[in-house]
Amino acid sequence: MATALPASAADAGAWTYRGPQECTYSKAAIATPSTERTAAFGTSMVQAWKNSPGGPCRQADQRPAGYLMATADLYKWNNLVHTWQLCRTSGRVTNNMASRQLEATVPLRTGSGSMPCGNGWYGTMAGGWQYSLSQRAWVGGKVWSGHHFFAPSTAPGTPPPPLQVDDSPIKGMISAPAQS
Repeated sequence: MATALPASAADAGAWTYRGPQECTYSKAAIATPSTERTAAFGTSMVQAWKNSPGGPCRQADQRPAGYLMATADLYKWNNLVHTWQLCRTSGRVTNNMASRQLEATVPLRTGSGSMPCGNGWYGTMAGGWQYSLSQRAWVGGKVWSGHHFFAPSTAPGTPPPPLQVDDSPIKGMISAPAQS
């Protein structure tokens, strides 16, 4: 599986749906270029796959416009209340042409060169879905990137990952794409 994601400070990917006909693979990343530590961004990537004679989830699947959706939610660890708090989001992004893969990206860098929610631990909660005609529903889910410390100095103690990955906000809020 080749992806266009940058070299990451932290990333993770998983099959978020494996059905009788199609499969959805999602990947989350929090990345930083090696030359400028404070210039970073969070990325969500979703890929559509289908079952083939070679086995389940073995063949990339070209999906029509509007059939892939990705979200990238950037979280920052709040050490005072010991919880991950939403910093910025990409919102829902859908493919505007036939595609096998879609990315949603949220830049972390602001005009001043500082992190948007201050120095600290950041992670990306990536959502990736495809519309399944057989299920008549969006199928996929969310993946946590892991976390990385962004600041000019060294990192303090590592925070825990989020307690759960919840993809329930997508249910009932998104209509089926227009069929041609």
